[in-house]
Amino acid sequence: MAEVNAGPSRWRLNAKTARMLEKQGLILFTSPEIRFYDGKIMSSEIKARDGKLLMREKETELTGDVRVDSRKDGMKLLTSKLFFSTARDKIWTDEPVTIYRERTVITGRGFTANPDLSEIELLHQETRLAR
Repeated sequence: MAEVNAGPSRWRLNAKTARMLEKQGLILFTSPEIRFYDGKIMSSEIKARDGKLLMREKETELTGDVRVDSRKDGMKLLTSKLFFSTARDKIWTDEPVTIYRERTVITGRGFTANPDLSEIELLHQETRLAR
């Protein structure tokens, strides 16, 4: 599945399995992977155990061992649940998150960001240096 507009896709979603529940306006996924692109270059990737796409809202909910990898700066984010909105072009969660960037580890909750993690808003955060 991919976003279709004039020009190249901004994102692509691949999954091990997908099941469409048309009456509910829902697509259920196992092992979803969403790749985000800046032009033709992949800028980030999100992987999870499960996911669902709310077709009317154009929002995706990813659950279970969610991992975001930013290709631009090597940043990694881990959480248990993450939402993605095509309309807003944002990812977010109210669940606890852990962000790794080189030796820095940031934990918190109340997270919102661009899919490539270039702009992050994190409430209730704690930052420490890893050994």
